[in-house]
Amino acid sequence: MRAKNSQSLYIAAPKLNQLHILKDIAADPDITQAELARRCLLSVAMVNNYMKELCDRGLLEYRRKNSKTFSYFVTDSWNEVIETTERELLLEMSVLLGQAKKQVYEIIMSQAHGRLRRVVLYGTGLLAEIAFHALESAKVSVMGICSDNPAEIGQEWCGRELINSSQIRYMAPDAVVVALLQRSDEVSLELTHLYQYGIELIRLDCISPEIAANPGLALSSTAL
Repeated sequence: MRAKNSQSLYIAAPKLNQLHILKDIAADPDITQAELARRCLLSVAMVNNYMKELCDRGLLEYRRKNSKTFSYFVTDSWNEVIETTERELLLEMSVLLGQAKKQVYEIIMSQAHGRLRRVVLYGTGLLAEIAFHALESAKVSVMGICSDNPAEIGQEWCGRELINSSQIRYMAPDAVVVALLQRSDEVSLELTHLYQYGIELIRLDCISPEIAANPGLALSSTAL
């Protein structure tokens, strides 16, 4: 089971947990089960169960250091298991990436009031990167990328030069897609003036059906 302090919706499969444990032990045979539990977001009891199973499978062995402590070592058999598991993981991650792109595009279109042909993307994190590829795959032109970090302006990101938000109105996009999970409220408020130029604001942190139908609700509720 996952440690109680984990806030993630993602729960790693047992095979992936075992992979992480093997890698950490290979790097540090003296690592404690408590440290493994912290890194893997698991309880110590669950880590202990995994390690017993790995020993039974001949992938892990332990050596007694004294009457109370042990050192664990990976066996020669682990390399093949690592390679096989990582190939499986890569295939699954490619499927998950495809699903993430589809979901992000659906969130964008659920807030659009018409067909999107040209957009400006606001953000340079992983969420923005997924949104960028989702839009490009759907033949929506990403005219520019805005950064909320002044130091990044002028740098290149995904083959685009990062621009300042003051340039958006002159580019006349159909919409600005705010792909931020932090400062999204603040940035959206800064961009409300774009409505008067017929430019929509679309937020990827918006999960409320009411706000998805009327993005202005998110802005007005924030302003109260």
